[in-house]
Amino acid sequence: MNVVITGASRGIGYELLQRYLKKGYKVYAIARNVQNLKNIPNVEAISLDLADLDEVLRVSKYLIDKKIDVVICNAAISLPHSPSFTPFEDFKKTIDINFLSIHALLSEIVPNMKSGKIVLISSLASLVGAPTSMPYSASKRALNSYAESLRNLLAPNIKVINILPGFIKTDMTAKNDFYMPFLMDLKSGVDRIEYAIEKNKKEYAFPKRFYYLIKLFNLLPLSLKDKLLQKVAK
Repeated sequence: MNVVITGASRGIGYELLQRYLKKGYKVYAIARNVQNLKNIPNVEAISLDLADLDEVLRVSKYLIDKKIDVVICNAAISLPHSPSFTPFEDFKKTIDINFLSIHALLSEIVPNMKSGKIVLISSLASLVGAPTSMPYSASKRALNSYAESLRNLLAPNIKVINILPGFIKTDMTAKNDFYMPFLMDLKSGVDRIEYAIEKNKKEYAFPKRFYYLIKLFNLLPLSLKDKLLQKVAK
């Protein structure tokens, strides 16, 4: 069995890599810096900057004949939260890595899959358009729509699993200088992700308490929601 994991050199991606190795998978580990992935048995490290979409397409073509069973699109970036209007280049880089690179990677793999799983790592941040993290929220919300379309396009042979985690302790969240409700340790977070993959969950959001609070927030009148979000931006 063969699995592709993006963002495999650290955090969630590296934890997933270790778990799939224990299951006996060959892992195609994609990361910008692959130094710590070299010389690991049954791992082929692929150095790739996901912002370079031409290179992502090249890697997709390289993986055509590898008989891929699972693709886990985990890699993402997040800019520091800011009330300032995001510069175009920063916005574009976020969209390229968090969204467009996923379709580029899948473009040659999916047509050659007869069965298997596509796993997309979205975020609870996709459910609210946070004004201080506009590129990240927008990229993940776009991913939710993409997941729904892809799931129904590829059904029933290829399972598409969209996972919406809350805050998990990783290098990315370590940079945050604000309170992160329901912050989970890495192992617990990846336990949930692994569960969703194994159970073929079409969409899986966690932690549930945080998810339900967001759902309640989205039931508020739009004028009240806007007032609360505008306070966050100040």
